[in-house]
Amino acid sequence: MTEEQRTLAGYKSKVHEQGEFENPNEGKPLLNDTDEYVLRLLKFPHVKEFSQTKDRKDGSRVTVKVDKAICEFVEEQTTNIVTAFFRVDSLNFSEDEAFESAIVRFFKKIKAPIPENAEPEWDRHFIVGMRFRGRVVVGRDDKKLPNGKYFLDVPTCRPLLASDKHPEAVASAKENGRQTSTAAGPTSALLANAKIIVHGAANVTDALQRLSDAKVQDDVIAAFVQANAKGQITYPI
Repeated sequence: MTEEQRTLAGYKSKVHEQGEFENPNEGKPLLNDTDEYVLRLLKFPHVKEFSQTKDRKDGSRVTVKVDKAICEFVEEQTTNIVTAFFRVDSLNFSEDEAFESAIVRFFKKIKAPIPENAEPEWDRHFIVGMRFRGRVVVGRDDKKLPNGKYFLDVPTCRPLLASDKHPEAVASAKENGRQTSTAAGPTSALLANAKIIVHGAANVTDALQRLSDAKVQDDVIAAFVQANAKGQITYPI
């Protein structure tokens, strides 16, 4: 019987202080935990409930139920699947990485931070096709040998290099950078680039899909999302 999956779209997170499956990486070139890879979000995450052990202040332990977003990223050269499990039912923001939620840290690392003190609209953050750089943690079997499964090493994530970006987006960014005054700053150039790509979009969903299809850099998407959240985008564009 197939397990029903819940989409992360529209999921409300509270803000305050796996079985055996066929391995999709079988037969593909191996990844390692020292090289940095370009990763792309393969599909929109789904949510699953997990049991998790929590340590109490008195030293006792209790098992609690938590919701985690299961994210699948594809490594662009080998097409290996890299997985990440982000807790989303409860979020912590902190200046100290040791105390902030992994999903908060992830978006901060790729320079598309989640706004604090508000329930995130996850479909504005997880854009299918979004790309970034990062290393992986290599999965191990009972004998401590690599098992062909890979997990995202969140602390190593960062935005793309210029050489990783979509050629058309780079060209547009350079063109708009020359036409934008220095006072306007790089964010204005990124937003101008986004507007070129989404010209004619009827709504935000249409616009985000166009950005995803164009495989633009994450900074461009982040600039558009921020401008849209501030009411600076008028539809149709």
